[in-house]
Amino acid sequence: MQNFKYLKSLFTVFNIILCCNGSLKESYSTLQFGYRLYQRMIESYLNYSILDCVEECLRTTRCQSVNYYKGANFCENNFESNTTEPEMYREDSGWIYTDIKNWDKGLTGSCSEQSCSINEKCIHQSLGNSKCVLSDCGIPTNMRNTTWNVKDGDGIGIYKEMHIKCHESYEQRGSGRLLCLEKGTWKSDLVCKGDSMVNTGNR
Repeated sequence: MQNFKYLKSLFTVFNIILCCNGSLKESYSTLQFGYRLYQRMIESYLNYSILDCVEECLRTTRCQSVNYYKGANFCENNFESNTTEPEMYREDSGWIYTDIKNWDKGLTGSCSEQSCSINEKCIHQSLGNSKCVLSDCGIPTNMRNTTWNVKDGDGIGIYKEMHIKCHESYEQRGSGRLLCLEKGTWKSDLVCKGDSMVNTGNR
């Protein structure tokens, strides 16, 4: 049984080499230098290569695009793209942007055949196995609040924070600070007039 798992792992690596080497050059050619998608982040990572950043996004079901700052090897995975949020896509020197649709999911190895839920990501395990774990708390949605005023660096990933506020037609109480808990739910003190608590359902 152990030998079978080892051979399966080798086969997976072999498939990655076959399927991705030819397409990597084409994928790299789609990188958009000097651009960044703002304030639509799931999670950020330090000391990542651009390829690590892309692979992280490919394993995260909700992820649609990547921002990468080469000078600091800093990576941001986004829950939107420049086509779904064009007004948040801006010129910014030093940054590199790419849509995840430009990359082959074969880069993820054992996760390439894994189907995780929208708020999950696939993580590698030993001997070519993988499993799905929670990735985020979902996008805060409610007719009384807006995500248009989130701060730079805010994210919806586990242990990340996001700052939102009530629409102008509602009276706001609380800071509007949301904290994504380990169990995948938001903790918040935001109350819009007539609302007992902000609705932060997963989307």
